[in-house]
Amino acid sequence: MKKALVTVAGAAVLVIGGQGQASASSDIFVSYGAGSEGYWTADPYRNLTGDTVMACDSNKDGWGVQAELDINPNPLSPYDFSADRIASTRGHDSPYCDKESGNLKEDTPVALRVCLVKGSEKKCTLPKYGSA
Repeated sequence: MKKALVTVAGAAVLVIGGQGQASASSDIFVSYGAGSEGYWTADPYRNLTGDTVMACDSNKDGWGVQAELDINPNPLSPYDFSADRIASTRGHDSPYCDKESGNLKEDTPVALRVCLVKGSEKKCTLPKYGSA
């Protein structure tokens, strides 16, 4: 499996699998710096059921972590992102993880981004693409 470390707007982003939808992965990991992470898996992983988005925050910095999943995204316009499923640590003391699951049709395109959230502030990574 191909792995790449990319820096996007001050955030380290680790991509597992392909980046385009032609080689989309069923597992995506995105980090907005150490301890602020989002995951997508279309297959059961650890104690997760399939088709799950998860946000984890291990930083005691006052910022929450929000993992946002766009179902059927437009890969040609990453700034046209529509969050269809959200897992968020907002309002919880770290360390904390939140997950949201729900079945998606096989091979449905998805995109995952991770945002730091505090009050009305929100800072997000660019999305990474995969499939259910």
